[in-house]
Amino acid sequence: MKKVLLLTALIATPSVAEDRFEDIRRIWPTCAACHGTQGQGVSGMPALAGRDADYIISALTQYKNKEQRGALSSLMWQQASLISDGQIGSIGVFVQEEFPAQ
Repeated sequence: MKKVLLLTALIATPSVAEDRFEDIRRIWPTCAACHGTQGQGVSGMPALAGRDADYIISALTQYKNKEQRGALSSLMWQQASLISDGQIGSIGVFVQEEFPAQ
C-alpha cells in the first residue's frame, strides 16, 4: 500500500514549476505589438524596459481610469480596460524582472 501511495504522490506532483507569469504571457503579445517582446518599444512607441513595477502599475491604472498621461494615452485606454487589477500588478513585476523566460 505504501508503494502505491508513494507512486501516486510522485505522479500527482508537478515536475515543472508553475509559471507565475502564465496569465501575463497569454496577453503579452498584444502589449508587445507596440512595446516590443522585450519592452524595447516599436515604431516610436514607448519602451517599457528598465521601468520598475511601480511605474508600470501606476501607468496602467491611470490608463484604466482613462486618465491622460501623454499624447498617446487614448491608445492605451481600451487596452488597459481589458486587464484586471491583478494582471496590472503582474505586468509591473514582469517588466521590472526584465521579461523572464518561462
